[in-house]
Amino acid sequence: MTRELMRARRERNTRIFAVHEIDRDASGVLVFARTPESAEILRRQFRSRKADRLYMAIVEGEITDAAPTTIRSRLVENRRGVAQSIPDHDAEPSGPRRPLAAVTHMRPVTAHDGLTLVRIRAETDHAYQIRAHMAEAGHPVGGDRAYGSTRKDIPRPALHLAEVAFDHPGNNMRVRYRVPTPPAFYTIVGKTPPNDTSAVAAPEGGRVETQWDRVSEWYDRMLAEKGSDHYEKVLIPGVLALLEPEPGRRVLDVACGQGVISRAVAEQGAEVVGVDASPRLIERAKERSEGAMRFLVGDAQRLTDAIPEQDRPFDAAACVMALMNIEDLQATMRGVSAMLRPGGRFVAVILHPAFRSPRLSAWGWEGSAASTQRQFRRVDAYLSDAAIPITMNPGAHAGGADAVVTTTYHRPLTSYFQAARASGFVVDALEEWASLRQSSPGPRADEENRARREIPMFLALRFVKPPIG
Repeated sequence: MTRELMRARRERNTRIFAVHEIDRDASGVLVFARTPESAEILRRQFRSRKADRLYMAIVEGEITDAAPTTIRSRLVENRRGVAQSIPDHDAEPSGPRRPLAAVTHMRPVTAHDGLTLVRIRAETDHAYQIRAHMAEAGHPVGGDRAYGSTRKDIPRPALHLAEVAFDHPGNNMRVRYRVPTPPAFYTIVGKTPPNDTSAVAAPEGGRVETQWDRVSEWYDRMLAEKGSDHYEKVLIPGVLALLEPEPGRRVLDVACGQGVISRAVAEQGAEVVGVDASPRLIERAKERSEGAMRFLVGDAQRLTDAIPEQDRPFDAAACVMALMNIEDLQATMRGVSAMLRPGGRFVAVILHPAFRSPRLSAWGWEGSAASTQRQFRRVDAYLSDAAIPITMNPGAHAGGADAVVTTTYHRPLTSYFQAARASGFVVDALEEWASLRQSSPGPRADEENRARREIPMFLALRFVKPPIG
């Protein structure tokens, strides 16, 4: 490849400028710029985490837990040029060996014969970061003998940068480049390679089942025609107040489901486009909606692929009760930002991460007599990211049916604010909404109602894309 670049430079009598690096002996996408100014703009995106990098890798060991894993550490290169994590108290304040904060998100794809094909998102992308993190997790990259691989049948580190995405320095539009994953990555784990696209490419055409397709019938019944009192009494009024839709405005409903929010916004006179990864929920949205609404099947994490250019930009966007079910928060936030005009607003509503994250918080009681007991909310964890599997049919599962499982991603508030800042948003409003449900009459009813009013169930955030100039 180096020879080809040198030949191109000689033949065209021009210079090109490297934007980022990939590890020696790895493969994948390399980005170059034609001017030093463009190169520096792009380098800043890669350094500041605004650029997306998705890797595919073969690692040693069979990872049977399908849940995603996040690895965070401080990395430093030792004198042999090998990156390793160090305890915080060993951190040096400055110098060539200054530790660097490193974050790697890993998700297994398939496992076979002592190996696992994994998908990796490098939130930071320091030299040797992925190789060091995977080795320290007990799953070194196959063929990476510098980091402990014992597989002699893999001749080089099986690490491939399959996709990068960034804002084009010329027009600020989000662009995405993919290089197909080597077929050997699939065959070595007993899988047939894709025909002509990389494993991380967004599917085009066809029907792809998502985790929400599997629960779409239940979810649709719950929310059909505003059937959830939370939506009717809390979420819809609150979202409309923050979104302020007006006749003639164009609004994007991200992860729209069967279109409950879309219909409420359209009733205010706005033109609405809804997008959701579940074809079944989009079918329900189309069946129940009419007027100035359109619904598209697409991944919220890849909005630039899902939304045609002629539909952009939007005046506002909403994502209601969905961000906590989306794995790649930063990609979603950046995609929403790319969809909005300068001055546009984005309203997001989630379960309150401080009080209501499933399995990390729960109701409790103190006191012995029912008439004097106090109800409280116990919080077992908050600052750590967590991928939490949720069984959507617990009653049926207890009766012997197969579990239908979705994943909720708990994140502290810091993560949402950091993703907003990296996407060019400023926070314009923050509201905490309590449930308006009332307990049935009984000795604990008043206390349950008091606790429900005092401990919020929902967190609403309004972000604004600053005007230019």
